[in-house]
Amino acid sequence: MPFPCYKALEKGFLYNKAATYISSRFTILFYENSFGSACFFKAHLLKAQLPMKTLIFLSLSLFLSLSATAQSSPAPDSTESKYFVGLNLSSNSYPVMGERKYKTFGSVIPIANLYYGYRLSKRATVQVGIGYGANASGGGWYSEYVSADSIYEVYDYKRIRGIALPITFKFTPFNPHKRLQLYAHASLSPIFGHIKANAIMKYEGAETVLYDEQSLTFDLIATSGLTLNYRVSKRLDLYADATLLYKNFYFSRPAWNYYEGKSAGIGINYNLK
Repeated sequence: MPFPCYKALEKGFLYNKAATYISSRFTILFYENSFGSACFFKAHLLKAQLPMKTLIFLSLSLFLSLSATAQSSPAPDSTESKYFVGLNLSSNSYPVMGERKYKTFGSVIPIANLYYGYRLSKRATVQVGIGYGANASGGGWYSEYVSADSIYEVYDYKRIRGIALPITFKFTPFNPHKRLQLYAHASLSPIFGHIKANAIMKYEGAETVLYDEQSLTFDLIATSGLTLNYRVSKRLDLYADATLLYKNFYFSRPAWNYYEGKSAGIGINYNLK
């Protein structure tokens, strides 16, 4: 807004939705509608001025025409869809634990996850995802020490598959109209797994099958972290995730290192019509 507009506002000349302030040096036209407000400044190059009635008539005409246009045009928010779909590439691991008798435990990393989401408000979203991963461990012989004269040889193999269904909630306390936005996210992820495992123990030439079976598993984890979101257009969003907290409800032990349970990912969301 030009400097004379502020001066006119300070002096109380611009107090209605449409107002005009005229001096010998310039003319200020101010109006306000649903699109916002504006103030036009025009310096007088000539001493001649339009009559006051003409200026008031032009101001009111401009105001009424803009008001009619605003009523006939839909608000930007009314065209935004509350539903979206997305694809996420992540390094987050999901445990497929099985029974405690198994010699080894493992997890799957569904690198690609599909999501379907709903916008609860301008600041909050909830989404349900699905991801599939597989892993294998063992497949060789190793020695298992029992005592000085009792050393066993053990063969162990396990093949695991898992489907993760993460339910994620995201919220931002900041201005939701910014292109670059920081969210906090929290997820609860049930994991439905399948295990095929066998183990053989050999001692003094005799072999004993410890187990050779298949089983279904269920695990549950919770995660939380931060999401940096960038709105490319009304339809397209890009984001990066960082998982900072990780909780396995069915298996708990001290972390091997600081980075265990932490992960990162990138994704894209497409807003539906």
